[in-house]
Amino acid sequence: MFRIWQFTLFFLLCLVVALLFNLPISQVLPHVKLPRSLQVSGVDGNVLKGTAVEVRINDFPIRRIEYRYLPSCLPLLKICYRIDYDRGRVRIAYDLLNGDTEVSKTRIEYPVAELLKHVPNMLVRPVGRLQLEIDDLTMLGEKLVTAEGKLIWRDLGINDDGIKIDIGDYQFDFTGNPQQYDFTMRDLDAALDVKGSGNIKAAGVYEVDVKIGAQDSIDPQVKSVLNLVAKRSSVNKYRIEKKGRLPANITRQLFRK
Repeated sequence: MFRIWQFTLFFLLCLVVALLFNLPISQVLPHVKLPRSLQVSGVDGNVLKGTAVEVRINDFPIRRIEYRYLPSCLPLLKICYRIDYDRGRVRIAYDLLNGDTEVSKTRIEYPVAELLKHVPNMLVRPVGRLQLEIDDLTMLGEKLVTAEGKLIWRDLGINDDGIKIDIGDYQFDFTGNPQQYDFTMRDLDAALDVKGSGNIKAAGVYEVDVKIGAQDSIDPQVKSVLNLVAKRSSVNKYRIEKKGRLPANITRQLFRK
């Protein structure tokens, strides 16, 4: 008799789990506490897999989304999903023990022109593609714990009256914690020799020190931009040393304050 009850309870447990996994995601989302900055629309599917037309994060759109549950994380007491969308992919894990949200194996790419819509009043309008690769990003609630990754500016250039002047690819490596971000920058066999570093404090105060070397054959328009944004230290050598404070909304996004 006891074995029959064991089998029945096990069967009921499996049935409940199956029903939960097959619930339409549209019925689950209203019971999930999402950040105020995140809005989801056009969701279709269940807990295991599905699609979404758009997710907006602080009015920044991510479109044509497909998500898939990753059962391999369950023995680690984590709930993991892989999310693919029109500009990249994201792997998200939620730790059931401590409530951490972890992002890893993530690659995101956007045209610079699209991102510059959110940065008005720039002296120079650059072009190219920004490729963000996140090796590790851990959040507790909505607050940053750790961050590590790199940002590659592909085909960095200047749009001169419809003519693109290509300067090459450049890479920013960064690490972050609740107190500050540290970053280094370098060229990837580009037209300019670049080497620099900097940091951003949690209060939004930043420091940047970049050394730039240019060839004699560099386009005159590029030299004009260098003279505008950097100080000339010697022949074809420039330096950018700057301290300042980021706008409050950007600081909040970086440190999730």
